Amino acid sequence: MSGKQTYERMRERDEGLGPWSKRAVTAVIEAVFARAGEGLEVTPPPADRVAWVTAELDDTLARASGRSYAIVILSLFVVSVVAPLLSRRFTTLASLSPSERVHALERFERSAFAPSLLAVKALLAVHYYEHPDAAREVGYDGACMLTPGAQ
Repeated sequence: MSGKQTYERMRERDEGLGPWSKRAVTAVIEAVFARAGEGLEVTPPPADRVAWVTAELDDTLARASGRSYAIVILSLFVVSVVAPLLSRRFTTLASLSPSERVHALERFERSAFAPSLLAVKALLAVHYYEHPDAAREVGYDGACMLTPGAQ
């Protein structure tokens, strides 16, 4: 199959993320948005928030152009496979514990592969902070910060 045929096939898809990609996205979300816990442990975001972000990304990618879709999926693949390797683990990111994922992504960000994580993190951050609970977590009360007439 030629590159043009692959590109056209990707444009005709009706879903954004396949099962493997959803597991990979979930692993990245749990690591990127984890909070520090006791000692070296980390606490991933609530499962419902992770599911919501995954569904939003799925919808975004289902509507993306074939080239954009391919770049995101390729970046996700590189992050999921290479990040554990940089931590000397021969598995995928989804197979690691939450604290190991955080460590693997920290090492990945210091490597030459970091731009592929940037693409994935940027998309995830947009969706993560669109969630209604995110505004409350950062202290936003819904009111405008500027007073009328003040510039």
